[in-house]
Amino acid sequence: MKDTINRYYNRYRDDIETIVQKIHSTPELSEQETMACKLQVELLENWQFDIQKKYKGIDTAFNARFGKGRPNICIMSEYDALPGIGHGCGHNLIAGVALGTGIVLKELIVKNHLKGCVTVMGTPAEEKRGCKIDLLRAGALEDVDLVLMAHPSDHATSQSMEEAGVMQFLIRFKGRSAHAAAGPEKGLNALDAVRLLFNGVDAWRQQLPETCRIHGVIKDGGKAPNIIPDDTLAEFYLRSFDSNVLLSMKNRFENIAKGAALMTDTTVTVEEISHSYKPGKPNNELNKAFMKLADEYGMKPEWLAPSRASSDFGDVTYEVPAMHAFFNITGENKEIAIHSKNFTQCAASAHAMEQMGKTIKILSQIGFMYLTRKAFRTKVLAAFPFGKKTKE
Repeated sequence: MKDTINRYYNRYRDDIETIVQKIHSTPELSEQETMACKLQVELLENWQFDIQKKYKGIDTAFNARFGKGRPNICIMSEYDALPGIGHGCGHNLIAGVALGTGIVLKELIVKNHLKGCVTVMGTPAEEKRGCKIDLLRAGALEDVDLVLMAHPSDHATSQSMEEAGVMQFLIRFKGRSAHAAAGPEKGLNALDAVRLLFNGVDAWRQQLPETCRIHGVIKDGGKAPNIIPDDTLAEFYLRSFDSNVLLSMKNRFENIAKGAALMTDTTVTVEEISHSYKPGKPNNELNKAFMKLADEYGMKPEWLAPSRASSDFGDVTYEVPAMHAFFNITGENKEIAIHSKNFTQCAASAHAMEQMGKTIKILSQIGFMYLTRKAFRTKVLAAFPFGKKTKE
């Protein structure tokens, strides 16, 4: 099977790497991924996939399917970049993994006359607000049985880890402007409110469980030093592996914001940004299959501890059996961190292309196992405790 998969991948390798490099060299921010979406759709159309553009009403989402019947294996693509540093999260490579796995599974379905489908789903805006959640709410996974994805990493190649859920908030304080020197007593300082909010959060951190995280930035702190700020804005993320803990964090955070407003005689608005991400729950059977194959392909995988990072893929893990594995692209260099310009450079390197290729072969083999081995499907389904049940 490995030889067959390798042969199919090599047939399409140049096309896949060309798309990956084009997406990398022309980074597009969340919900602006027009070119990246177009490139993938055109290639999948050439490969005779049935395409749905602007999938579920999202301009830069797509759904590409080949085959008939069930199981339906979906490989998710991401392709948005980060402000200022481009593909410092390596989403161009995620697109490559999705395209490569999609075409290899298509060839395997045709060659072996298999019942079932392979779907490549384009999911925009992971870095901003998580369009996977929009797609889920619109029913994008109603006829999907398995979801696979793989993300580049600055750590060792690893399994799909448990990931933290996240809630995002915008906090606006309203005060009253005045001349900071001539009449400060006439003002109500909205920047002081933001400062007290941060101080309150810093004090709260001492009582937070080690698995929780809270971090924020000031997006608008005022216009000039000699004007008392009357309108300030901050943004915060709250993270936890437990949804109930996350809700209790939300209540405490809102109280701290109200307290900051009371201490400064300002008013506060706490806006929860839609699309909170659920804590990601991995499927152990899919993880075991990935780690075994990654070892066979010489990727030196390591079982890693849960990650405090968050992704809209977390919500996917509650819908169907799903795997969000990681593949290393930084080699032995431990100084390179994801979401950095150095990582951006790695995401276009020869080593990244090689690691992407190995990952495509691994996901293709897992997909083929799911299509052809009832015992494997049964184990994967048994490891999935949530939501709807998939069909044979």
